[in-house]
Amino acid sequence: MEKLLRVSLQVKILGLVIFLLLLVLSLVTFMVAYMESNEDVENAENLAIQTAITLSYMPVIQQSFLSDRPTDKMDHLADQIKEEVEASAIKIVNRDGDIYGYAGPDKPESVPIKDHYRALVYGSNYVLQTTNGEDQLLKGISPIVIDYGDYKKVEGAVAVEFKMQSIHNEITSDIKKIIMASGTVFLLGIAGSIFLARSIRKDTLGLEPFEIAALYRERNAVLQSVKEGMIAFDHNGTITMINLSARELLELPDQMEGHNIHNVITSPQLLDLVHSEKGIVNKELQYKEKTVIVNSRPIFAENKRTGTVVSFRDKTEIRKMIDAISEVRQYSEDLRAQAHEFTSKLYVILGMIQLGKYNEAIQLIQEETHTQEQVTEMFFKKIRDEKVQAILLGKFAKASEKKITFIIEEGSSLDPLPVHIQLSPLIVILGNLINNAFEAVSDQKDKHASFFVTDLGNDIVFEIADQGSGLKNGMEQRIFQKGFSSKGHNRGYGLANVKEEVDMLGGSIEINSRELEGTIFTIILPKEWR
Repeated sequence: MEKLLRVSLQVKILGLVIFLLLLVLSLVTFMVAYMESNEDVENAENLAIQTAITLSYMPVIQQSFLSDRPTDKMDHLADQIKEEVEASAIKIVNRDGDIYGYAGPDKPESVPIKDHYRALVYGSNYVLQTTNGEDQLLKGISPIVIDYGDYKKVEGAVAVEFKMQSIHNEITSDIKKIIMASGTVFLLGIAGSIFLARSIRKDTLGLEPFEIAALYRERNAVLQSVKEGMIAFDHNGTITMINLSARELLELPDQMEGHNIHNVITSPQLLDLVHSEKGIVNKELQYKEKTVIVNSRPIFAENKRTGTVVSFRDKTEIRKMIDAISEVRQYSEDLRAQAHEFTSKLYVILGMIQLGKYNEAIQLIQEETHTQEQVTEMFFKKIRDEKVQAILLGKFAKASEKKITFIIEEGSSLDPLPVHIQLSPLIVILGNLINNAFEAVSDQKDKHASFFVTDLGNDIVFEIADQGSGLKNGMEQRIFQKGFSSKGHNRGYGLANVKEEVDMLGGSIEINSRELEGTIFTIILPKEWR
């Protein structure tokens, strides 16, 4: 059934128009034919009775009945009138049924007076339908009233006859004309529907309605899933499409379609950009304390601008993506440093063996083994989450390369983390905080940093401490603002990203810092996803 309904638009329009035309034209044809047939019969009746009345008052007929003698003039008159009104027969009879005047085939000697009874007895004018053999006749009968001075008397009657077959033929001819007119209208309607269907198909670029509906649904799904904000508006500035990302980025309410873009966007600079005739590419603009990157492209149809499509990107999100890539690169660098450190130690051991300093080589191996055993003891027995292990191993190598003492505090313990805490946020959180700790002690004489973790209770607690110069008063809250940094230009995104990742995980950050004594960052993450 669905396949039968999924036909082309042209077929649907043709089918609908043909059905409506057939229905309307059939009803109209039937009604007109019915009224026309009644009118033809009524006209024949009126003609018959009027002709009969006219004949009954003619002087020739009146004189003939006064003298009580039929004349040839009456036959001639009847024949003349018969030809004029196209009757089948005209009969003029006296009270006894004798023929006084006749026009028609097979003139009889007399006629039965039963058909003329009402006219002869009551002096009535009337119409009746009778049969004569196989013929159906319509008769108009009128009495012949003679004025004798003192009185008037009905002396005869006039009958004007029409064959019903002739009336029916006339009705049929009229119906044929009506049907021909209806057929012409029907053909014109089909031609018009074909033209209309082709015009609509041209306007829809040859697509069928179900294809347009599918494209519309797919377009909405794609546009709403795109992370980039998008707005489309017509040549009058009326918004025709806006996706969720654009509403969130521009802080707009729902159901913006149909509103004018000038009433939605209040920034004159942004409006100037989106109305650019040539379009814009990657233009930075400040909008409501946000830095957005704007792209626009005008839409033209037949060299006339019909609308514009504008896309928006939050530069802070792009910066976040860059920072995430930087964190991954830093993680890779940490692993490279670890590999470099072990390679260097292997070369030292190899050199000692080649120089015959076996005791020194053995002592170095034992020291390194002892260090690795301590690390292994702490990592594989106390810290059992592989993601945290990988991050810390890289940081240990980096600390060794920078001659920083980096230790894991006694009492640290961690079971495998819940599944909602993935590697990427851990790299951002732990990587940034540990790197900041290393930078804080890089200028100190005693370069010391530590890491502590515990998952006792309902939360996971990470603690990164350094013995650097600490934070100045009032900086505890500002350090999480994007772009704020005391380390130079193009800095200040690391801790902002840390806070954003912690917030997304439903956690919190605590800072304990004293000038010239160091800083402790405490990250508290809930085990259960909230």
